[in-house]
Parts: sequence; C-alpha cells; structure tokens
Amino acid sequence: ASCSSAITFIDGDEGVLKYRGHSIADLAENNNFTTVIYLLLYGELPNLEQHKKFLLKIGELSELPEQVVNVVKAFPKTAHPMSILIACFAGLSALYHERHGNNVNSEDLDFGISAIAQVPAIIAMIYRYINNQEFTNANNGLSYSENFLRMMFGDTFDNDKSALFAKALDKIFTLHADHEQNASTAAVRLVGSAGSSLFTSLSAGVATLWGP
Repeated sequence: ASCSSAITFIDGDEGVLKYRGHSIADLAENNNFTTVIYLLLYGELPNLEQHKKFLLKIGELSELPEQVVNVVKAFPKTAHPMSILIACFAGLSALYHERHGNNVNSEDLDFGISAIAQVPAIIAMIYRYINNQEFTNANNGLSYSENFLRMMFGDTFDNDKSALFAKALDKIFTLHADHEQNASTAAVRLVGSAGSSLFTSLSAGVATLWGP
C-alpha cells in the first residue's frame, strides 16, 4: 500500500528524510525529541513558551493508571515484553473508551500526548518487572530521554556517562519519530481508519512490530 504524508518525506535512494519539511540532520543536531514531537503534532517547531507548556502537558499525562500496573504484574516474568505491551495498550484502550466513548476524531490531541507520555513508563516497568527489579518513579524534572533511562536503570543511570547516553538516545528517538508507512505504521493506520481508538490501533502496531 502507498500513502501520501504531510508529515514525513523519505527518499531512501538519496538518503533524504524530512519532518514537516525540516531536514532530519538539522532536527537531530539542533533540537531535542520533544520539540520534534511538537513539530510532528502541530506542524511547526515550538517557541520556548510553547515547549515549556508542552513539557508540562507531558508531565501531567505521564502517570500510569493502576489498572495498567496490575496488567504488567499479572504476566509471568518469562513473558515476552511485546505481549505485555499489547496488553497494556488494551488496558489503556478500555480506560479511554470509558472516558471518551467512540469520540476518536476529536481535535484535542491530549489522548495522543498521553501515549507519548506514558509509553516510556510502561516500557521501563515491563523491563524492570521481567528482570525482578522494583519499579522506578518518573522524574519530570529530567528531559524525556533522561527520564526514560532513569526509569529503566534507576540509580545505575546516575554516572558520568548518563548525559551522553541520554543525548544519544534523544537523537535515536528523533530519527525514529515517524515511519511514514512501514508495516507497523500501516497496521496502526488500518485499525484507526475503522474508527478504533488510538490505543487499540497502537496495540495492532505492536503486534505487527513483534514479527521478525
């Protein structure tokens, strides 16, 4: 299947990748991941005040519902992490449906921002659970990438190389922020086109991404 995207332009043969008309090299060098996410969502890079408000919104929406925590704990620790992630998204889709019903075409992007905010905590929780480690709370005073690494690795993240690791991860996140139309993105778009909620669509994307 082919698609037309107003968000991403890719020319693999020429090595070109652009988000909203901005070169990926420029974005990776001069912006962090959350400013790039703002660009993808709203079509323009944020000014300082807009970025500050966006970070506050991510912080407000980052707390995981207790039901999702219980979903993680319900799995055996030998379970594949992708299966746990699918179940977590299913749990979030149930909560979303309770609050919003079938209102999937709302212009309010909070439900999308909540996914961006909550996914790092879910991933870190799954990682620590299957490795028999206590969960680590988020620290919204850190950057997105720093916070993720802190939730994943706890106190071991606090070393002289932590800033370097966080900077590298931030660039990796930026490079993978949008996929135009690969297999998992196609699955998300297909389910979403039927009017399903975001988290239901994301669970389909994870199921596709799980494949070899």
